[in-house]
Amino acid sequence: MTGCENPEYVSEHPVENQIPPLKDGVYSIKAVDVRPVATREVEPDYPPELESILTGKAVVVFTVRADGKVADASVVEADDVLFGEAAVSAVRKWRFRPALVKGAPVDCRMTLPFIFNSPYGYYSRGESLPDPSGVPPEGSHQTKLEPR
Repeated sequence: MTGCENPEYVSEHPVENQIPPLKDGVYSIKAVDVRPVATREVEPDYPPELESILTGKAVVVFTVRADGKVADASVVEADDVLFGEAAVSAVRKWRFRPALVKGAPVDCRMTLPFIFNSPYGYYSRGESLPDPSGVPPEGSHQTKLEPR
């Protein structure tokens, strides 16, 4: 949607950050014997400010601590800063069975993509919403695209 001239469209503000270096004592996902497994997942809220954007994504990097909690979550890449903020907020609420090295729980860094699908739908050409009866007026061209 970036670059659309129509003021009814929301402009995206993409984010792209470098992955920070591993901290001492934190293993990469490739260096552990057993990878972390999510035991509690929280879906991110779709930012209402982006209601006219049908889909978006954010990639978050974070550490799964040896106690299964998430630390140091940050956005690596996002189609919009608000998608990134929503993804970080959600992943901080996740819980994991921690990574293991030689049978012992360790801190491990992970990267996780989040895909956003608008719960708002979208009506083309900025036309009015359909009549609540569900029957569009004769000659109208309203189309609702269902979220994927």
